Amino acid sequence: MKNLLWIFGVLLLLTSCGSEDDICLGEESTPRLKLQFRNINNQIVALDTLYVDVDYGRDSLKQIITAAVRQDSVMVPMRIDGSPYTDIYIKQRRVGPSSKIRINYDQKAIYVSPACGFKVNYDNLNAELQQANPVQSIQSNITTLTDENNINFYLRF
Repeated sequence: MKNLLWIFGVLLLLTSCGSEDDICLGEESTPRLKLQFRNINNQIVALDTLYVDVDYGRDSLKQIITAAVRQDSVMVPMRIDGSPYTDIYIKQRRVGPSSKIRINYDQKAIYVSPACGFKVNYDNLNAELQQANPVQSIQSNITTLTDENNINFYLRF
């Protein structure tokens, strides 16, 4: 009888925890915006130096990339606080002009699992170039953000 209780207890432990409840994989989290850099001839260009700051609605900007070398694209985490836009600041030198890009969107929270909780997807992405140096223009590519596989905007330098 003791052995039967022990076996039943072990089986109960093995079946009570599902593997999907234990970990949260990358595709189950809120995706980041992907920006790719192009030159005036529409060719992909790797920038010699890149600085990217994001305004997350706090007192100061958050540096997400500091002095990255030879980058042809960048992944930018978006705001998840219900704000209808995220402001991104891009510059090529530590001290110098900075381009301000405002990304407007509609947020949609989706429940993933007990381990991951909710993730946010973005619809109706729209980019406005509010300050144009060093970025000269923006070209839209994909207007939804549900994963990190696609390029959302092309920035022309």
